[in-house]
Amino acid sequence: MRKMIKVALVAGAAGAAAGGVQAFRRDEATEVIGQKALKGAGEAAAVGAVVGYLLDRREKKRQAKARARFGAALTTTGLVEAARAARPAFEHAFDVMSQAAETARPRVEQAVDLARPVVGQAARSARELAHEAAGAARPRVEHAVEVALPRVEQAARVARERALEAAESARPLVARVA
Repeated sequence: MRKMIKVALVAGAAGAAAGGVQAFRRDEATEVIGQKALKGAGEAAAVGAVVGYLLDRREKKRQAKARARFGAALTTTGLVEAARAARPAFEHAFDVMSQAAETARPRVEQAVDLARPVVGQAARSARELAHEAAGAARPRVEHAVEVALPRVEQAARVARERALEAAESARPLVARVA
């Protein structure tokens, strides 16, 4: 906004001077010189205001880009510093976890040894139950096949008959085309 006003005032003054000088060189009347000076001032001030507005916008964009670059630099630097500060804490946590894992290792191995027979028995029981379930389901599946087989055969017969009928009805059309 500052550049718009400054450029408009400077351009207006220059326009007034230019209009007045041109009218004075033509030996025009004093009133005409004043009118031409005011007209030149107004036109030049309008053009100056537009140019100043564009310069203001351009400056604001440059400042925004500079702030963004500065903010990104601060962010990157801040992250690096935070990582450097956190490194000792991470190293200490890693050491503590390693010691805890070494302390727990014998207990975990003992738990695995105790659980192995129980898991094996559970797997054998599950296998036996699956065989029993398959044996119990076999008669039902066989019955379902016995019930469905005649229906499937009937459907196949009907489909075959319809296909033969369609072929017979299409035979004269095929003979005409050939």
